[in-house]
Amino acid sequence: MTTTHTGQDLKDAGCIKVLENTPDQWVADFEQQATALLRSAGSFTAEEVVTMIGQPPNHTNAIGAACRQFVKRNGLLGSYEPAKSPSAHGRIITRWHLNTY
Repeated sequence: MTTTHTGQDLKDAGCIKVLENTPDQWVADFEQQATALLRSAGSFTAEEVVTMIGQPPNHTNAIGAACRQFVKRNGLLGSYEPAKSPSAHGRIITRWHLNTY
């Protein structure tokens, strides 16, 4: 029997794989800084968090995986804005905030 995976299934599997190879301390630092920004500013972007804690030591995909895990666990909502980092070339990123509705 052939199993057909959705794009979402493949994304979840990729996130799990990259986080398995990301130091636990970097993930903990990401979550701690994201929590601090939520408390102090009411929102955060992954770009802001990484600016404060540094890039993951293994792969840049760990940023999205750690953020996705944190967002899902905390039921956050997102809005969109251009990235501030010049190297991002103005791409659209997500600003995460608590679901207060």
